[in-house]
Amino acid sequence: MSTVRALRGLAPFEIACVLAVAVIALPETLPAGLPLLVVASMSRWLRGRSWGEVLDGGAQRAAIGAAAGAVAIAVAAPLYGAYDASSLAWWLAPVVRGGDVGQIALVLVVMVASEVAMELAMRGWIVERALELAPGSTVLPIFVGALAEAIVTPGPVAARLGAALFGVGLGALHVAAARSVLAPIAARCAFVAGAVLVEVLAR
Repeated sequence: MSTVRALRGLAPFEIACVLAVAVIALPETLPAGLPLLVVASMSRWLRGRSWGEVLDGGAQRAAIGAAAGAVAIAVAAPLYGAYDASSLAWWLAPVVRGGDVGQIALVLVVMVASEVAMELAMRGWIVERALELAPGSTVLPIFVGALAEAIVTPGPVAARLGAALFGVGLGALHVAAARSVLAPIAARCAFVAGAVLVEVLAR
């Protein structure tokens, strides 16, 4: 019972950290996923948990996730011209629009790394934490993760709503993949890679 209480006692600290990342003016080139990953790693360490617990599943789940991400960007691509601000907004810069293959590859590597960090923080930490605090429920943790994603996403309400919808899809994928974050990580990375390609072709 004391262990359960200790785990629950960390919840206010974890919620405060998510809100802090949303409120504090981070440098434009620092994606929110990076500080969140630091906090998530500390939280999991304090609870005696490792990242290995949520990174199982193998290539099959990663492939399914990548396919889902590719479908998502294919659906979103026609609306991309109206896409103004989101968690990806910081990389929309001349370095991407210039068309240099080396620069585009570098930006893509940085973007994938930042999105992996965000996914570990969202599904690998926040959703997993909600599943622990509300055992037996899957819908609530999915929406908790989606809400957290909307909170830390910069930009107008439309961008935050889009991030929340994206979070719901990734959360559902996470739960369907037996709580392995490999599937949502692959989906997120495929989506980002597609978004970079759309941005390059659009310019």
